[in-house]
Formats: sequence, structure tokens, C-alpha cells
Amino acid sequence: MKSRTFLYLVIFSTVMIFGLWSWAWYVGAEPVKIKAITNQPLADMFSSVNALFAGLALCGVILTVFLQLHELQETKSELAKTAEANRASAEHAKESAVVSLFQTYCSEYFQGVKNASMNVLIPAMASRDYFEFIVSRFYVAGQKDLHDDAWPRISLVTRYKNLAEFRLGEQNDRYKLDELINFFSILAHQNNATDVIGRCDFSWAWWRPMFWMIAIAQQKRYAENEAVRKYATKPQFIAAVRKIDEAYQLAPISSATDLVELIAGHPKLNAAYKLDPAHKDAALWSFNAK
Repeated sequence: MKSRTFLYLVIFSTVMIFGLWSWAWYVGAEPVKIKAITNQPLADMFSSVNALFAGLALCGVILTVFLQLHELQETKSELAKTAEANRASAEHAKESAVVSLFQTYCSEYFQGVKNASMNVLIPAMASRDYFEFIVSRFYVAGQKDLHDDAWPRISLVTRYKNLAEFRLGEQNDRYKLDELINFFSILAHQNNATDVIGRCDFSWAWWRPMFWMIAIAQQKRYAENEAVRKYATKPQFIAAVRKIDEAYQLAPISSATDLVELIAGHPKLNAAYKLDPAHKDAALWSFNAK
């Protein structure tokens, strides 16, 4: 109901009630006139006025209920608009967060992070010994050393001339790999943003097999080494790669066999990265799929 209509209704009701009250008072003050109209006592006439006021009171109650219902409807409508605005705001916020991460991923600085990470990941594909070395270095306990025996396979893919030079450079590259892994972990845990992630090209097809290998190896090392469990937090990277797989609607890796099938015939890992045949041993990849 519009406010002007309501105002008119209040004014009309007030004038009518006041007019009836004035008329009853006037008639009651002239007994002769009353007797000319009726032989009933004066109180009977005022009883009819009381009945009228009771009826008006009932009308007032009905009007009040109507106004309350109308107000509730307006409140419901406003709440619906607010909820829609909040939903749109949340949608915009999650899209903005993913777009911001995508811009970081495409930045000149982060290109350096990706290049340095590949300086570690490619040799890790070529050498199982080096792969186990870098996985051990994610933890402060139970760390392995990089032995000379790993160099022949590393030398197939690295830009360094010898193992000593490789050792000097690869530590800094491993720090960049940590940064890349943290980036994808943050990306994966953007609330309800899998649809947005799936629309952005984070080169996941390139990173996926190598990240799955690292994630599973991290989990295995944590589960099988008491010293690691004592001094480290439980690895969460495997949850991140699962979430990103989900965003890109990829079949989940749920067993060692699934992982071996992914890497055994992978064209890039085998042809360009010289995948170590030891990586294809399913017994090395048994892990808890939960």
C-alpha cells in the first residue's frame, strides 16, 4: 500500500469517527429531539454507537494485519535482493582472486619461477635417485644426499656441465620449485572457484604428471619415516593436485597403477625428459588414496 493512500485512509477514518461521536453528543444533549425519534432510552442509542466503534475497531485490526503482511512481503523482497547482491559479490570476489593468481602466473617474475622449477623437475624425471633426493628435501628430517651415481642420467637433460656445477645451481632452483608448489596449493583452495580455474589455462597438462609424482612421493615418505612425521606437518599437496584435476574435469589418480599409466606412455616425459625406467615401477608408487 502506498503511503499517500494509507494517509488518506487514516484521515477519513478519523474524521468519520469524530463526526459520529460529535453527532451522538449533540443528540444526547437534546432529549426532546430524541423522544420525537424513539421511545427507547437514550442509552440504547449510545449502545448502537458503541457497536459502531467496536466494528471500526475490528476494521482497524484487519487493517493492521494487512499492513503487517505487506511489510513482511516488502522485507522478504529486500532480503532476496540483498542475498542476490551478496551472491553476485561473492562470485565476483572468487573470480577476481583467480584472475589475480593468473596474472601472477603470467608475470615476468613468475616465468623465472617456472623456468627454475623445470631445471629441477626435468632432471628429477630423468633420474630416480635425484627425484628421491628432492622429495627428501621437502622435510627437515631424513634428508638424503645427492650422490655421484645420479649424474649420468641427470647429465642427459641438464644445462650444467658437471655434478659440482649442478649442485651449486639446483638448490636455488629447488627454492623456486617450492614457490611454484605453494602457488598451485593456494590456487587449488580458492573457495568454490573450480569453475573459474577450469576456464583459465595454468598449463596444468604440463605440470600434472610431475606434480602427482611429487605429491605421492611426499605422502609415502611422510607415512613411512617416523623421524619425518616427528618434525614435519602432514603433506597437503596431494589434496591440491586432486582439486585442480577436478577443476579441469580430469580422471582422478586413485592408485599406483593409474599413475604409472599416466607417465609410462607420456610423450613429453619419455622423449624430452628421458624418463627413468625406475619411475615406471608401480611398487614405488603405492599410496593412500584417501
